[in-house]
Amino acid sequence: MIGVLMKYFMKKVMHFSHDDFITSLRVDLGPLLGECGLWALRNYEARMADAGKDEKKKKARNAIDLISEYLENGLDNLGKLVKYNLKNRYSPKKLPEQAVTRESIPQIYSWNHYAPLSWFLHIRKMEDLVNKA
Repeated sequence: MIGVLMKYFMKKVMHFSHDDFITSLRVDLGPLLGECGLWALRNYEARMADAGKDEKKKKARNAIDLISEYLENGLDNLGKLVKYNLKNRYSPKKLPEQAVTRESIPQIYSWNHYAPLSWFLHIRKMEDLVNKA
């Protein structure tokens, strides 16, 4: 599971807008946001360095930095758009051609379960209806 979340984080989440990134941190990436996730990312970074795959090594380094920032300060820094854009070298501001939206992903890799996006949209709609009542 951690390996799947790690790949999802590096391939999709780091290219999300700020709002989608924060949503993914809160909903999808629970097991990755700890020492075990950092350990897996550090091992992946070392393997990519040994294999000479510099771009994957840089992505892993950025993922480690983002998770370390989250562990140190929670969402105090990453919750601010300016700090997010400074920390994330793969954000839509820096790489607009690689931007990904959460809604465009047909299968969200969430640690809760592997549900389609329509399920998450249904849950949000139901929560909004409950809050309005």
